Formats: sequence, C-alpha cells, structure tokens
Amino acid sequence: MACGVGFVPGTDCSDSGQAGTAVAILQDMTQHSVADSVTAPRSPSLPPLQFHKPGQDLAAAMACTRCKEQGISIPPGWGQKKAVRESREEADQETAPKKRRTPPFTFLQWQLLHQVWDKVVADGAGDDPDTRLLALTCALRGAIRGYANLTAQDFRILRLEDPHDSVRRLVAPGWLETTPEEAVEAQAMAPAQCGLPTIQGNPWNVGQGIRSGASGWVSRTLSHKKMRKKPNGMRMTAVYVAAHATPEGDIRVPADKVVAAVRISGTDELMSLLVRWEELGWIEDFRMTDGDVVARLTEATRPLAHVPVPPPTPPMTAPATTPLDVPVLDRARALVEGRESEIADWVGAFRDEHGHGPSWGMVSEHFGWPPRAAPDHEVTQEALRMLEEGDWLTGFGVPFGLRRGPAKG
Repeated sequence: MACGVGFVPGTDCSDSGQAGTAVAILQDMTQHSVADSVTAPRSPSLPPLQFHKPGQDLAAAMACTRCKEQGISIPPGWGQKKAVRESREEADQETAPKKRRTPPFTFLQWQLLHQVWDKVVADGAGDDPDTRLLALTCALRGAIRGYANLTAQDFRILRLEDPHDSVRRLVAPGWLETTPEEAVEAQAMAPAQCGLPTIQGNPWNVGQGIRSGASGWVSRTLSHKKMRKKPNGMRMTAVYVAAHATPEGDIRVPADKVVAAVRISGTDELMSLLVRWEELGWIEDFRMTDGDVVARLTEATRPLAHVPVPPPTPPMTAPATTPLDVPVLDRARALVEGRESEIADWVGAFRDEHGHGPSWGMVSEHFGWPPRAAPDHEVTQEALRMLEEGDWLTGFGVPFGLRRGPAKG
C-alpha cells in the first residue's frame, strides 16, 4: 500500500524511519505556508513583532469611570454584540428614510468655477445666454483633459432654443472643435468628443474631484425647482450671483461683470431679472450700490453657497523639552535618577484608584516627559526602559498593565 507522503518506491511504508519522515513532512507543511517561503526576513535591527491579547487590565481601562470623569481617552475595545435581526428590522421600520445628502460646494470647487467662468468670458465664447451656457458647460467638463463629451441628452437638459446654432456659434471662431450635427445628435454610448483649443494641459492644476464638484454644482443649481420654465438668461443670472455669494449667503458683485458673464443686453435687463428673482425667493434685500449688485440668498437658496475654508489642522508635533545636543541616555537618566520610588508610587496609586495601570502617555504627561509627538520622544522610551531594568516598574508587555516592580516592593 502506498502511503503517499514520504513514500519511497520499493520500501515498506510501515518502516518506522519512513513513517517518522512522513510525520515530519506533514508537520512542516502545516506550520509553514507559501507566503512564509517568499517573505523577506526581517532586518535584525528591527524589534520582533509582538501581539498582545486583550487582558483584564485593558478590559478595566475600557470600563474605567475615573478615566471617563477625568477626560482620559481610552481606545475602543471589543465591538458591542450585534442586535438580533428582529430588533434591527423594527428599528429600520421606525426610522424615517433619510433625505439624499447634497454634496457640499467646497472652496476649491468655488474657486475653479470662478476661474473657468472668467476664462470663458475672456475668450469671448458665446454671444447670447444660450451659447454662453453651452460654453461654460464645455469648459467645466474639459478643464482637465482639454475636451468635453456631449450627447443629445445634454442639449435637452440645457434647454437651448436652437442647439445647432449654439454649437455653430462656438465652432465658427475656433473655440470648440466639433460639428453641430455630431454634437447635437450624439448618443450616450458614443458621445461627441469636442476639443477645446484654449483649454489644454490642465491650466488650473486641479483634480477630477474638484472639477466634477464644480460642474455638478452648476448642474444642480440649473435644475433647482425655482428654475423651472425660466429662460437661460434668467437662469444664468441666478447661477452667477449664487456663485458669488459668501458662505453666509451675502452677495456683492459688479453689475457690469454679471452682464458680461451672462451675455444679457445690459444693466436694465439685469435689474429686471434680479427683481424677478427677488419676487421668486431666490434672493432678498436686493439693491444697487455704487454699480454693484448687493443682495443675499434666501433661506431656500442659502445651501447653494460654498462652505467656508476649514481651519488649518494643528501640527501633530510638539516642541522638544530636553536638550537635543545631549545624548539620549544622559537625558533619560536625568529624568529618572532619584525619582524611581516616586514614579513607582504614582503608578501604584493610579492602579489602586483606577483598577488598571496607566499608559505610557499618561506617565510621560504626569511627569513632564517628552510626549510621543515630540522630536525627543525616544528619551521617554529610554527612561521607561531604565525603570523596567531596575525592576521599579513591570507589566510593560500588556496594555494598561504597568504596576509597581519588585524593587519597590
């Protein structure tokens, strides 16, 4: 009978030596995987990886009321048990469906929209509101790649009076590279790729997320319920003033700039359009001051304003608290020598009060040692190593396991 593993033809697999070889091979196969044989060995300078199972000290730290009262942050422990299926279904039935979240209009998206719109105005693309809207749409879509994909569905959404004529007005001066028939009749499976000679090489150095966000904001604003059955001159005016609102909804923009951006006849038409928008609840407190349009978005349209720039994240580094020109060992010895008993007593008192040991960060914070984010944090590590070697503290291998060592006892 062939025993398979470790079998040598012409021999009896009942032989004790042969059986021992087979067992050894099986043990080696179960203890090693393919990944073990191809993984590069760890550098001898790196400490071995250590994995600690959650113990009683960690469990006590998770449930410590004293830490909670003192505002000490403890990392999360084990996840709560999953609710039974019946209770989850009942909760889902009681919870009302959430409204679809509208993506925020970020500062970078707001900035790109201004830059692209100014570029369209500077190029003189489009001589009426319909053509200007088409030019803005193409410029936003091609801000990175230098071309815009258009389909027949896009023209239906834009609601241009004469799509062929609008495309022709952009193609004639060379601002858009396509043909009216190709662009207007393109289907979703084969969109028309329309070149933008004046927008090449990602001139604004933005990513796809910012470009998509700016283009999406314009599309959402144009499809606002207050825009229904409005001509494009009126819609573009509303979009432009909303794009120039502050995060609080305040608007102040030169009237001649609005006229040039939207391609309407003049300030008289602009005045009538803004009065109409005030009646419809798009803006409020509208007035003309020193040639500027001054208004404020209403409660219904204020969500269209861009969100403010978030405050800068504070640096994760802390200043050094020990002289960097002194060797680490000497600095650590200066922190520990003569205070070993005091440190051990504090750790013991902490454990008596909380039911678990303090973390390394708690020890360093209490005694004013360099924190982990400081450039001299290795001094704290060396100080703790000295306390461990001197048997003043023990329990370093377990989370929240610090306690008095034999030297103190």
